[in-house]
Amino acid sequence: AAGKLEEAETLLDSQGLIRRTHGGAVRVRRKAAFEPTTDQARQTAIEEKRAIAAAAAELIEPDMSILIDTGSTLHQFAQVVAGLSVPLTVVTNDLFVATTLANTQHIKLIVPGGHCRPGAFTLLGEPGLTLLKDLRCDKLFFCAQAIDGECVSDTSFELVQLKRAMIAAAASSVLMADSSRFGARALYRVASLDQVGMILTDDGLAEESRHHLQAHGANLKIVPVQEA
Repeated sequence: AAGKLEEAETLLDSQGLIRRTHGGAVRVRRKAAFEPTTDQARQTAIEEKRAIAAAAAELIEPDMSILIDTGSTLHQFAQVVAGLSVPLTVVTNDLFVATTLANTQHIKLIVPGGHCRPGAFTLLGEPGLTLLKDLRCDKLFFCAQAIDGECVSDTSFELVQLKRAMIAAAASSVLMADSSRFGARALYRVASLDQVGMILTDDGLAEESRHHLQAHGANLKIVPVQEA
């Protein structure tokens, strides 16, 4: 079965439909910024996401208050955070993240609430947006569907509203995105690059993209990925 899967991935790669990565096949994102299903996102770029999650955890200090966004990369991050021993306050609108961190002795967990996005773990809208306006957290860890040299963007307006509210509620932000998400733009702007404190991505990001982002003032940190 594994051999047949590899043959299929090789064929799709040759046709330009996916790109082979350390952690598996990742669909090539066009300018429209394809949004994978939750299951697809969980099964692609796994090693990349784990490496990014581990690097992000190194930015956490004791007694921090942090916001954790929604998405498969943040699900990996939540598992790393759950294994830490330092005291933290965590705010999240992702049910998977919340479940992972619930009843963890070192974490005070806050879930602002809202309605669940179909097919996902994300809570959107009220009362979450109003509560976020009253929060002042140390750091936000978030993701997005697309990043280019000008801005961070996503495919859902409600999701963008949540991300904007989280950015406003945090003193600094860390964008966690595997390299397949770069060089495209989705329909709705989340934030300009100068609103993002740091961008964490894997070493699959092309040199041209690295130089382009850095030329636009992005604080880019490349995380090495070990092949399984």
